[in-house]
Amino acid sequence: MAENKATEHDGPRILAAVRDLFFVGKITAAAQRVGVPVEFVREETAVLQKTASTPAMLILDLSDATLNPISLIAKLKADPARKEVRIIGYLSHVQAELMREAHQAGCDVVLPRSVFSQNLDELLRQRSCHL
Repeated sequence: MAENKATEHDGPRILAAVRDLFFVGKITAAAQRVGVPVEFVREETAVLQKTASTPAMLILDLSDATLNPISLIAKLKADPARKEVRIIGYLSHVQAELMREAHQAGCDVVLPRSVFSQNLDELLRQRSCHL
């Protein structure tokens, strides 16, 4: 599957490292409602490449073991050029240890999937209005 490219837009860039098609659909629909572009990336190399120009926000599925999200967060936050990228991660509410690890690695916001889904429009809206 090819990575989705956002259309040219002068506003904030939002990246989403999300493979789960259910959440790709939710994020896409919310982004359309709020009027912000979201670009989906599926691999760590793509995330690192796309964050070189500092997007407004990175949405990260913390449950995606193929992406190694904790390592990715640590890499982003350790790099002076990328440490300002706001990372919002989501996971299952029963993954307490993963939540702790994500916070320790530097994830700015960690939410259970249900809370993330309920507040997605507002999360996108806040990032698009406060840059």
